[in-house]
Amino acid sequence: MQYNRWYDKYPDLKSLLELLEKVDENYIEIIAQDFIQIILEKYNNKFDETIKKLSDNAPPGYNRWYDKNYNLHTCIEFLKILEDNEKSKLINSFIISLMSFITNVDQ
Repeated sequence: MQYNRWYDKYPDLKSLLELLEKVDENYIEIIAQDFIQIILEKYNNKFDETIKKLSDNAPPGYNRWYDKNYNLHTCIEFLKILEDNEKSKLINSFIISLMSFITNVDQ
């Protein structure tokens, strides 16, 4: 199967990004900061290694909708460098966080 974008082969990630794309821009920074907190909690012991991987894999341009917010861009790029099993766990944590945020905003 051919994929247009790197994340198309991950249905949960694709769903997460589709959901995030619909979120009001005023909330994206708050959500991205929460995602970064999740990353730090789960990968703090590998942080230096992770930062190096992120900088080695920096995209040539920032043209995608999620690149407009640096923190969200960093979270998505972080997902890109993870092994599939780790990626899946982190995506699930992001989805839970996002759904919690959306529920609280709607109240």
